[in-house]
Amino acid sequence: MRILITGGTGFIGSYLCEYFHKKGFDLFVLTRNLAKKHKLNSAIKLITELNPRQKGFNVIINLAGEPLNQHRWNDEIKKVIYQSRIETTQKIIHYIQNTPVKPQLLISGSAIGFYGHHTDQIFTEASVPADEAFPHQLCQDWEKMTAEATMYGTRVCLLRMGIVLDKNGGILRAMLPLFKLGLGAILGKGKQWISWIHIDDVLGGVELLIQNADLHGPFNFTAPIPVTQKQFSQALAAILHRPLILRLPNFLVELIFGEMGKDLMLKGQKVVPKKLLEAGYVFKFSSLSEALTAAITK
Repeated sequence: MRILITGGTGFIGSYLCEYFHKKGFDLFVLTRNLAKKHKLNSAIKLITELNPRQKGFNVIINLAGEPLNQHRWNDEIKKVIYQSRIETTQKIIHYIQNTPVKPQLLISGSAIGFYGHHTDQIFTEASVPADEAFPHQLCQDWEKMTAEATMYGTRVCLLRMGIVLDKNGGILRAMLPLFKLGLGAILGKGKQWISWIHIDDVLGGVELLIQNADLHGPFNFTAPIPVTQKQFSQALAAILHRPLILRLPNFLVELIFGEMGKDLMLKGQKVVPKKLLEAGYVFKFSSLSEALTAAITK
């Protein structure tokens, strides 16, 4: 099987590359920077453009995009975040339209930010968004463009990703140094929901989507049991045997991080993986404490 991954040198993409390489798949990574080849196994091929006349791919996994949490948001940063997803997806759709042998499956990233924010509503894949803030608009437009691949006979699956747990990337890479120093904190009231998933379950879930031709549409990539931000911080502090005595009030989070802090750190959504569970996926990590322990010691 030939698999093309965009964003293959990023946090989740690099894990997917290694995972499917070990399974013997023929892997290609689309990148603008060939200098990143050192981040990947030497057997993985890097390409700089999509050429419809070259041999095609069975599966395309589209994870390209500027991270949402790297900078304070302003109009310029939000434009970069938006265009980094839309422009790559446009190129993929154009490729699928013009290649004579269509990929069987397009898996594209998205996020649970699609649902907006709510204090107590439980979101499944069928839920109506609670608001239309920037994360929702971004995910909605990204998913809408990705869905165009179905016009050419390609199956489409959308990864509405929660907080991915692994010490080498995502939220834990930022939190661990502070928590190890005893500087972990509860943000705001700590009641905002965190819908999380261990990196191993991301890999297993993607494999399930590839192996089952009847699966399509959006899938929540979150563990079955969401927690509040306070519960998350308490669990992490306990595992590290460190105190949790600090609290950052809302105004301070917004002062430091701006709109990004308000939308990503002080708000959340309670999301469950209804379709993954219905498809028979068995989570390796349903307990937050077990997932955090595994992510930290991996």
